[in-house]
Amino acid sequence: MRSLGLCPSGEAAVRAAAALTLLLALAACAQGEIHRIPRQPHPTFSHVSNLPRSQREAEMNRQWQNQPLAALMDAYGRPKLVINIPGGGMPPSFAVVYGTDPTTGCIDAFAVSAGSQPVVRIYHCR
Repeated sequence: MRSLGLCPSGEAAVRAAAALTLLLALAACAQGEIHRIPRQPHPTFSHVSNLPRSQREAEMNRQWQNQPLAALMDAYGRPKLVINIPGGGMPPSFAVVYGTDPTTGCIDAFAVSAGSQPVVRIYHCR
């Protein structure tokens, strides 16, 4: 005979018990006081350090935009990371990532146009 839905099946009872246990655990955690941790600026991301970072970005773009990837690799060596840009980018591109600049804290990242002759599109200080 089919159940009319008044008595939970074994699987439904297990789900209900798990949900109730989770709800009780969350309620127990919510009883304590909330302590806020004071914000402390990151040493390389404060408003004072934004100027050197933006200056590096401008200088690197002047130097590397529209330059062949081969020239960048001659100057910096092999990148630490090569990443596909989701959706391919416009035009289709990928990113090459080098290490961190010790002066500015920039993680040097270059977007490179894919093709027979890859060319640096833009530099980003990350």
